[in-house]
Amino acid sequence: MLRQAKSDHNQQGRGTREFFRILLLSAIIVLLPFTVIQVGAGGPANAVDPGVRRGPLGAGQPIAGLTRQEQTVWNNVNATFKQVNSVTGTGVIGLGPRFNSNSCVSCHSQPAPGGASPPSNPLFSVYQLNGAQNTMPFFENQSGAALDARFPFLSDLQTPDNGVHQLFTVTGRTDAGNCNISQPTFQPNNLAARNPLPIFGDGLVEFILDSDIVNNAATICKTSTLGICGTPSHSDNDGTINRLGWKAQDRSLQIAAGLSYNVELGVTNELFPNEVDETPGCNPNPLPESSTNFTSGIQPYLFSGDPERFAIFMRFLAPPTPGACPGGDGSSCTNGQAQFSAIGCAQCHKASFRTPTNTVKALTNRVANLFSDLVLHHMGSCLADNIVLGAAQGDMFRTPPLWGVGKRVYFLHDGRTTDIVQAVENHSCAANGQYQASEANKVIDNFNALSSKDQQDLINFLRSL
Repeated sequence: MLRQAKSDHNQQGRGTREFFRILLLSAIIVLLPFTVIQVGAGGPANAVDPGVRRGPLGAGQPIAGLTRQEQTVWNNVNATFKQVNSVTGTGVIGLGPRFNSNSCVSCHSQPAPGGASPPSNPLFSVYQLNGAQNTMPFFENQSGAALDARFPFLSDLQTPDNGVHQLFTVTGRTDAGNCNISQPTFQPNNLAARNPLPIFGDGLVEFILDSDIVNNAATICKTSTLGICGTPSHSDNDGTINRLGWKAQDRSLQIAAGLSYNVELGVTNELFPNEVDETPGCNPNPLPESSTNFTSGIQPYLFSGDPERFAIFMRFLAPPTPGACPGGDGSSCTNGQAQFSAIGCAQCHKASFRTPTNTVKALTNRVANLFSDLVLHHMGSCLADNIVLGAAQGDMFRTPPLWGVGKRVYFLHDGRTTDIVQAVENHSCAANGQYQASEANKVIDNFNALSSKDQQDLINFLRSL
């Protein structure tokens, strides 16, 4: 599954790059009456991405320190994360009527279950399974990331939408009866593609104190000379700090699991008990399709519904561990980390937080080396997707954790590149009539001003994570 050479990177990213070329042209046509799109300042980097890190996976195992019972439960819910859903039948039911894939592990498998999108798009083995009459959306590519789709606007291109629109339907499947619904109409000028995030270590992220996140962001706002000032994503429900997802839209792993099960696979559950599409004839199962199992004598780990088991799997999933420095020169990565801090990367990609006392001892007082401040930042029009979720405006994204980035294939929220150097450069963007300049501009200018050696050492450090 590892990307072996630069030529492979170029070949596998070609279809995705073509999609974003079309998307950019369409966006320019739509936005020209209102604004002028500008690219970021700064010259090109001289560093080269060494590619997906070889060697041990460094991910996919349970966190150290679980009790014997916790380990037993995790071993079993691990299988739940990998299960394949069908519409009806004797197996795991509930797929559809609209869906993006038929299994959690389908899109979260690089480099291990719970990870990011694999090198080859897994949706091509799903979309016409069992006779389904789907066509593949134009922005999906066999050698690209498995992308979700959000629509910034309704069909009038003015009224906000912001929701996920499932790629496929169960129409035509042998287990779907007479269900007859159509796929959405995907338009390049009304599309925000979404690259799957890895969930390694999210059990630690879930329990980081709100006050630690807020206080760190406030300190950076007061002290940064680089124009960096993050926005904590306060929940509309109780004011706590959301910290999961590209837009920091989720607070709880359990809520995120229930939502994903309903939105990504179309499986109703006790957290989200209604179908995403209630067209008559397309909902053959009682609601919710995944629920508490009150059967006498069952194993405790089978008592709760799938979302609860998914949450346990994620909560006990260990964070990624770093690997060897590319090229075998450890001093390169040591210098790279020093440069990472010196030029300002660490102002957003904070090296670590510590968790508080937890009912799960394995999650108590643990240092989470996630390299993220878990708050939102303005990234400018060059990365903007026009999606507004809670506190996140159309050009704002949560700082994605960098732990495990050495094993990732696709980068940025829309998977637009396989080159980590290009991903760094894409952080830079000038202001325009719609969005302010990227908060990262001065940092990227600093990166481009480094010597070739220091640039390469910094990139090597990232690929060692």
